[in-house]
Amino acid sequence: MTPAIAADMFRYSLQVAVRVAAPLLLALTVTALVLAVLQAATQINDSSISFTPKLAIALGVVWMTAAWFDSTLAAFLAKVLIAIPQVVAR
Repeated sequence: MTPAIAADMFRYSLQVAVRVAAPLLLALTVTALVLAVLQAATQINDSSISFTPKLAIALGVVWMTAAWFDSTLAAFLAKVLIAIPQVVAR
């Protein structure tokens, strides 16, 4: 395996990881900011109040983007499996 192939595969794997994680992280970050503002405004600082909406948002985002997650990860797996002969031959 040449360093160029290794670098390309590593860069692609990082891009896929960021693309797959971004919707969930973005939704949870926005939810956390909104809940923090609401808790600061009402001065109610209970962890269970912020946990339940975050869990609901996380489950909703995963449910809505599951097909996209699947296709993205399947394309990544296909590219990696196709690259195996090239990696082994060098």
